[in-house]
Amino acid sequence: IPDYNDFTCAWCHFYLFQRKSFAPSLKVPFLMATMNGSTWTRGRLVKPDPTNRTSVNMICESLNSDECDRWKMCCQSARECCRDQIAHPPVTNSTCIGTWDGYGCWRDANPDTENYLSCPNFLQYSIPTRNALKYCHSNGTWMKINGSQWTDYTPCLDKESLIESIYLSLGCNIASILLLLPAIAIFLVYRPLRKQHRIRLHISFFLSFILSDVTAILWDVVVTYDRLTNENVSQSVLYQNGAGCKALSFFRIYCKSTNYVWMFCEGFYLHRLISNAFKPPKSLYPLYLTGWGLPMIYSVIYAALRASLANESCWAKSFGQYEWIIYAPNLLCLVVNLFFLCNILRVLVTQLQTHPNEPSHFRRALKATFVLIPLFGIQLFVTLYRVPAGSEAAGAYEKFTTFVINSQGFFVALIFCFCNGEVRIKEAFLFRCRFLSFYFCCNKPIQISLFLTCFTLAGKSRIRDHDK
Repeated sequence: IPDYNDFTCAWCHFYLFQRKSFAPSLKVPFLMATMNGSTWTRGRLVKPDPTNRTSVNMICESLNSDECDRWKMCCQSARECCRDQIAHPPVTNSTCIGTWDGYGCWRDANPDTENYLSCPNFLQYSIPTRNALKYCHSNGTWMKINGSQWTDYTPCLDKESLIESIYLSLGCNIASILLLLPAIAIFLVYRPLRKQHRIRLHISFFLSFILSDVTAILWDVVVTYDRLTNENVSQSVLYQNGAGCKALSFFRIYCKSTNYVWMFCEGFYLHRLISNAFKPPKSLYPLYLTGWGLPMIYSVIYAALRASLANESCWAKSFGQYEWIIYAPNLLCLVVNLFFLCNILRVLVTQLQTHPNEPSHFRRALKATFVLIPLFGIQLFVTLYRVPAGSEAAGAYEKFTTFVINSQGFFVALIFCFCNGEVRIKEAFLFRCRFLSFYFCCNKPIQISLFLTCFTLAGKSRIRDHDK
């Protein structure tokens, strides 16, 4: 084990800083000086032990403080990998044997599988939300290039692509907020609208999007962008792993989970109305409790496990199988909503069969299908597929998934508020009344008559809403 620690530490220095003053020896676990320094001469062997102050001072003399910290982080990760592999020995001979590849620790892998690992923090521009790729062949050996094992760390090192994805995410989230806020205001201003159950559900759904978008913007700016632009890795928010960034990570996970659960609530309510029109839900409190309470339960469970088992990197690093504490209920919401959508379409098709010669019915059914897709979150299924990290389409697909995930609030607000027929009628009515009131402001008899007319029309509009 001591030789392993020194060998891996020497190669950490080589992989991170190939043009610096030391190079690893192939025969002994030492770093060899490739040039003269103030405290060493060329050809001198230095033991790469990050716990030895003399060795650290000599090696870090040719590095800046950030590079020295990154080298020590790499050495620490290699030692943790050794302890992990000792604790998890190979189960069968047919698997690819776990290994330390110089940057990351890979456990045993099944044959013919693509394996992913969160990008290590000690790389210059990597963030743990991205993954490196290592392929295990069907014969139980890791993929090799030019006779050496090969891991694709390209996604961890593509700074420009990362920044582009951040800008795209910020643009989508800001655009969503700019539509969601006035949409909620419109729903609250018009009393006939806010008294309707489905509008109340829309308000909560829109609010979950606003909270999710705000936390996503804060995360992108405070954590991710800081990690990519901070020249000193050890001074970044992600590396310092403070209580504030972990709290932000928790709220980001919770708010995103509320999106999925509120999608389910919207789907459940609409499915209930269509499948059992004579018995609509009398109270929305069970849905409110589900929409805001259920995500809190499994988010708290996840946070408790994370704080005790993997309390690092602002909880951005993959938590392995424990991630399913969040993924499973969110994915279940999408699957159930897909069932709701299929059943709603079945009801619409059944109604179409009673009037087969009415093309307008077909158009309405087709329109209903497209309208319900963003409300039920069905488009999120396309983001489940993972394009291989090394493929040419990986970057484009990442931006596509970023757009799909972060623009849902924009399209939901646009379709269910600004393109809503009831909202447009009431907006047009209010605009006409205000315009005419301003135009006839100097003629009090006309103004009084206009007020009575608007009041009467508003009363009729409320009666129609009540009848609906």
